[in-house]
Amino acid sequence: LARGKKNGLDYLFDLYEQCGKFLLEVQRISKERGEKCPTKVTNQVFRHAKYTGAVYINKPKMRHYVHCYALHCLDSDQSNHLRRVYKERGENVGAWRQACYYPLVAIARENNWDIEGVFNRNEKLKIWYVPTKLRQ
Repeated sequence: LARGKKNGLDYLFDLYEQCGKFLLEVQRISKERGEKCPTKVTNQVFRHAKYTGAVYINKPKMRHYVHCYALHCLDSDQSNHLRRVYKERGENVGAWRQACYYPLVAIARENNWDIEGVFNRNEKLKIWYVPTKLRQ
């Protein structure tokens, strides 16, 4: 039987969801031990993911594409449109990645928020650090 297979970006976005679950596990473990509890995906969360066998989660890549995931969470139609346009043009993923910055900045501007505000107001995004490029 043929199985449905996610394409690369869908798989990447699924990894962000998995990291959220690993954060919940780390928070539970920290509370049980009476330790300080992280509120964001930190190195501790990435180490826990690797310890539990999720060696496929690549911290630098997760940090590198977090703004693309943010756009996907905030406006999946616009995210999918950008993905389609860049794929049709035969552009590489780096060009698509760069293009994801501008809609996020526009979303923030339309709501009179800074980028931190965009991330902090969304359940899926508030656990991620805002990329340095967007803080400028």
